[in-house]
Formats: sequence, C-alpha cells, structure tokens
Amino acid sequence: MPKSPGALRIGIIFHGSKIWLSEFVSIICVTLLLLTLFTFSLIILRNEFTSHRYASQITALKSERIYLEHQKKVLLEKNRLAQLLCHSIGSKLPPHTIYHLSEIIYTNSRQYGYDPILLLAVIRVESLFNPSARGKFRSGNLSGALGLMQIKLETAQEMANLMGMGKLSSDDLLKPEVNLVLGVAYLTKLISRFKDFKLGLLAYNAGPGVIRGNLSRKQPLSMKYYKRVLHHYYKFQKSVQELKLTDSFSACD
Repeated sequence: MPKSPGALRIGIIFHGSKIWLSEFVSIICVTLLLLTLFTFSLIILRNEFTSHRYASQITALKSERIYLEHQKKVLLEKNRLAQLLCHSIGSKLPPHTIYHLSEIIYTNSRQYGYDPILLLAVIRVESLFNPSARGKFRSGNLSGALGLMQIKLETAQEMANLMGMGKLSSDDLLKPEVNLVLGVAYLTKLISRFKDFKLGLLAYNAGPGVIRGNLSRKQPLSMKYYKRVLHHYYKFQKSVQELKLTDSFSACD
C-alpha cells in the first residue's frame, strides 16, 4: 500500500549518510545565521576601531585648535602692546626695538599675573620707554636708577641673587630683557610684602623704608606717583578702544 503524501520523505546523501531535507535546511539556516552574526560582529568591531581612531584624531584636533587659539590671542596681545608703544612714542625707537619691548613686557607681566598694559603704564612713568634712561634727583645728580624700570644696581643685584642670575653690572640694567625681569620681580616682591598693590607700587617709587616709616608714624602718603601710573593705564586702555588695536596684526605701519 502506497504511503500518503504527508508521510513522504525525500532522502539525500551527505558524506555518505542519509539526511532528511528538513534537517538539511535547518543546518543551512543555522550556518547562515552564524555567518551573519560573525559578519555583523566583524563590522561592529571594525566600526568600533574606526570610531576610536577618529575619536583620537578629533581629540588631537580639538587640542591643537585650543592651542592655536591661545597662540593667536597671545600674538594679538603682543601686537596690541607694540601698537600702543608705536602710538605713544612714535619714531623715538625703531620698529624692531618696539617689537622686542612688547615681547618682553608681555612675557614678564603674564609670568607674575599683571595686566601687560599696567606694566606698560609703570614703564611709561619710570623711563618714558627709554631703555638707556638714567634717573636723576631734582638737583640734577644721578640717582643710580637705570633702564626701563629705573631700578638701582644694588636692588637689582639683590633680586638677581634670589633668582640665581649671578653678578650684574650697570650695563646689564640697560638691557631691556634684564631690566624688566628684575624690575617686575622687585615690584611683585613689594606688593607681596605690603599685601597691597597701591602700597607696593608706592614703595617701588619712594622706597619701602619711606612707606613703612610713613605708615608707622601715621603720616599721609603721597599718591602722586600712583595716580600718574593709573592715568597712563586708563589712557592706554582708552587707546585700545579708540584705535581698535586688537583687530589687526599690523603694529608700526
């Protein structure tokens, strides 16, 4: 008696063994599923690796962008100082000297946390931006104050010893890079000693002994020097706004 169609089974030979068609289809499906999962796993791993590589590159590019933006800001500030110097002293100094001064002023002011324009105002009052300036008393005799920050040799040597700079000469203090380093360090020391910017600035001009003496005797302090520095500071700030100095990289055109 023939078998019913539902009971019909079709056999195939696979490696010498008889496997039913339904089982063979299941094996094929499972194999395809495993291959698909394996392929997806490879794609995911590849994407993860690529994403990680791109993320590292993006992070590096962001860091470089931050660095370049900072450098641009620094260059603009240095250029602003150079323009202020050009605007203030005109042709008294050659352009290369002005650029050199702006570089030194910026570096030293930022090292101690000053506004570069404030340091510019102190130099304006002290020496009129003349690196070879020699201070004089009202009598006309030389006071011993030298250079841009008008610092005396003995005071400069004291600071140089603290900073490990070795023996100094008067000629050394006529070099802007030496004078500014020692002058700003001394001003910072006085501000720290008196714990007050105004008193420190007055002590830089009149001497710390004079300021201490006036304070101990409760005598009024002369504010003339302090007001002169602030006058030029605000004047320079106004020049920045009027001339829009931060909008351009040109200085002594």
